[in-house]
Amino acid sequence: MDKNVSAKASSVAQSSGSSSGTAPGAGNMVAPGSGGSAQIPRAAFEANSKAYFDNLHAKEKANK
Repeated sequence: MDKNVSAKASSVAQSSGSSSGTAPGAGNMVAPGSGGSAQIPRAAFEANSKAYFDNLHAKEKANK
């Protein structure tokens, strides 16, 4: 298989919905660490994932 075809197939497989059969809203993803109970905009997470995890860990520390 050609590298370009292989890369396209992989890209399509990764972006074609979720394993539960019901995809989150357009451009959303399940928030890491939420156990599936929260969804966040994928673009915002990908743009600054460090800030998301910094905030998540700060909240965890505050609750201890």
